[in-house]
Amino acid sequence: MGKEDLYINRGNLTWEEKRMMLPEHKQAWIEMQKDENKVELHGELDDDQWRAIGKVVMDALNHTLVVRLTYWQDGYYIDKDCYIYKVDELNKRVRIEYGPSDDSTREWIDMRVIYDVQRI
Repeated sequence: MGKEDLYINRGNLTWEEKRMMLPEHKQAWIEMQKDENKVELHGELDDDQWRAIGKVVMDALNHTLVVRLTYWQDGYYIDKDCYIYKVDELNKRVRIEYGPSDDSTREWIDMRVIYDVQRI
């Protein structure tokens, strides 16, 4: 095997050493993949949907029932099993409580991002 054969048959050996991903490239790739899976906020719900959601929310509030709340946050729909702790009709938001009973977490959810509420 002569020098010319080695030169012709070397394939892609010239670039083999340069095949690597920097941590910055990997992080940018992961962020790009996350952005591709994001969805837009749903449109305005109609009156029938709001009535159904309102009925479940008020039943859960009055009788301390666990519900599955589906809402939009940062491009994703999130399902959370929780209790309805409070309804603020003036500011149009719902306060939910979830987690273990000895260390529960409470947070406010705007009504405009709520997509569905179901009894469990």
